[in-house]
Amino acid sequence: MILSTSQVSYQLSAISYQLSVISYQLSAISYQLSAYALRARFAFGHATGTVFEENKHLKQREL
Repeated sequence: MILSTSQVSYQLSAISYQLSVISYQLSAISYQLSAYALRARFAFGHATGTVFEENKHLKQREL
């Protein structure tokens, strides 16, 4: 079966669209993992009494 130029163009457009969807989904997963890591880091710091560098100014203000 030989595809016409328009059929090849359509197939390439469909593949491009699918890759864009995959890229978007990977970005969403990356964002969710970053948010999860941030929450875990925050929870760990409070559970252990650890003060992270970026929060030292808040701790000093409480004193």
